[in-house]
Amino acid sequence: MRKQILFIGFLLMSIAMNAQEKWEFANATPYETVKSHFYFLEKGHYNIELATYTLGEVKLSTKAKESNLIKLKSILLSLNLKIEDVLNRKRGIKEKNKYQLTSKEPLVYLIRVKRKWIYSPETIKNIPNLYKNHVLNISPVKQQKGRSDSDLIKELIKNDSTGIKFSLITPAKTISSHLLFLGDSLFNPELASLTINFAPEDTSDAKELAIKLKQIYLGAERKVFLFNELSTDTFYTDSASGKHIFFPNEAFRELYLEKIGDKWLYSRSTSKLIRSVHEDMYGNDAEEVFHFSDKFKVWAGVNSNNIVLKILKLWQVYMIFYFFIIFIALQFINRTALKLVFKKLLARSPYREPSYHIIASISYIVLFSIIKNYAPSFELPMDYNHILLKIIKVFLIFYYTLLAVYSVNFFKVLFTHGRSYDSQFGIVVFASLIIKSIIFITSMLFVIDALDFNLFNFLAGLSIGGFALALGAQDTVKNFLGSLMIFADKSFRVGDWIDNGEISGTVEEIGLRSTKVRTFHNSLVTVPNSLLSDNNIDNLGRRAYRRYKSTIVVKYNTPSNLIDEFTQQISELIEKHPDTRKDFYMVYINDFGSYGVKVLIYAFFVVDDWKNEMKARHELIKSILDLRDELGIEFSVPTIAQTEDS
Repeated sequence: MRKQILFIGFLLMSIAMNAQEKWEFANATPYETVKSHFYFLEKGHYNIELATYTLGEVKLSTKAKESNLIKLKSILLSLNLKIEDVLNRKRGIKEKNKYQLTSKEPLVYLIRVKRKWIYSPETIKNIPNLYKNHVLNISPVKQQKGRSDSDLIKELIKNDSTGIKFSLITPAKTISSHLLFLGDSLFNPELASLTINFAPEDTSDAKELAIKLKQIYLGAERKVFLFNELSTDTFYTDSASGKHIFFPNEAFRELYLEKIGDKWLYSRSTSKLIRSVHEDMYGNDAEEVFHFSDKFKVWAGVNSNNIVLKILKLWQVYMIFYFFIIFIALQFINRTALKLVFKKLLARSPYREPSYHIIASISYIVLFSIIKNYAPSFELPMDYNHILLKIIKVFLIFYYTLLAVYSVNFFKVLFTHGRSYDSQFGIVVFASLIIKSIIFITSMLFVIDALDFNLFNFLAGLSIGGFALALGAQDTVKNFLGSLMIFADKSFRVGDWIDNGEISGTVEEIGLRSTKVRTFHNSLVTVPNSLLSDNNIDNLGRRAYRRYKSTIVVKYNTPSNLIDEFTQQISELIEKHPDTRKDFYMVYINDFGSYGVKVLIYAFFVVDDWKNEMKARHELIKSILDLRDELGIEFSVPTIAQTEDS
């Protein structure tokens, strides 16, 4: 725990230090100008008003400025410009009022105006051509006369990190292009929206709908498609319909692409479903979900998009640690404060443990439900995003399983009054075990389904394996059914003295396979339940009365009236004893014996176990001996001719 606390402290310090790196607009140096341009076009802190200051006092509309800034960023990225390589000082610049950003393109440079560095008017003027040359990779020689800008979207656009190119010539390229231009490095929703065949009334919301389609992919619990299974055939034809349509996933036939002219686009019917599916998935919380990550981008500061741990950006690492800290804190609270509260409120109550575990499980379910809700805001690549969702779902299944099991334990305590060891509640204990087994099997099936394994194949294999197992485990099944019969018939319970002809002793434990019996030699015998359920059981522990039968032989020279008084007073002793049956007993002269007159004592003890029976016998016999001494009666030799008990 000490290591965890130190780790959390270190992490909080690092977050606090990085939080101070939040970038504020500046353009006193070339570095500050380019950094401000890039920073305020990033998704987490998008601010076009601040970004436009890098263009100076150029006479363009706000929309034109925004378009130029986005294109200029793409140009600089395609030229492999690294912000950290840009000069970050006010003096010592080769040309006093001009700074060339890259040697690859002389038209891209900054100028200094009133001690502020801005993009040159020549750079701004040439942005459209530079964009075609360096981003669209269309040289002026290759460009056909009269070709409009809308035609240029058909050309390949080089991705600075993956090498995937924008194109609409195959279903695979259309889907990849849509997702590519909604990523942080090439964020261009206007271009991404060109992959969808919108109805005329939806064109005004094209960018918003393109973003929502990606958000649907990120929020889907199952993979909507696999990239390596997307068709790369320009003339792909659906075998069922014979049309040029492509279904990325046959299970989601409402999502498909269609070929229009020489372009593959998301179908118009698909575009019509985007709003409704998005609303069903996120409700009105989409903005909150996808802006949740903004705070972590601010905390990460200027290094927010630096790649660490191979695929994770710095802000994503912060976000993961954020939820990890919450998880550790919740564990600490549950294991200390919450446990202490239940210990004080339900000190000796049998409900304490199941109640504590139920509340703890609910707290974990709430936490992982929140993480699942915000998972799309991690903005991981789709494959990794689905892995994250699977992990979260498995954790949720795990804690829902614990909640169900502890709930069963709670109701078991409720119905057995905390005495589950008592086999009079055997059917309750047995039912709880059956319910838990069903819960575990169901949870296992949910996990298999969550991990995208074929559930039907698994069930088929399970049924074959179950059949083979049943053949080899017939005795186990018989014992299991025997335990069911014992619980249902309630033929004996823990503490009963039983005798089946072979084994005689006290029942200590009744399990699903066997019963443990403590013999009067103090050995522990394990008896299969199938034997106990199939054989006659004499449950001596269930006797309402414990019989005591004894014959006392009195010498022949004892006066008859004294013997008569002796029998009457023994009857009084039986009447007065607290543990004897009062409505039926017998004390009479029974017969003539070889050594004297036989007096029969026939009584019943009202006790629930052998120990109390021995105690009651001891008290009654001692009282009879005291009475003998008081009356001066002598027993013949042998004193006791016959004694029986049962």
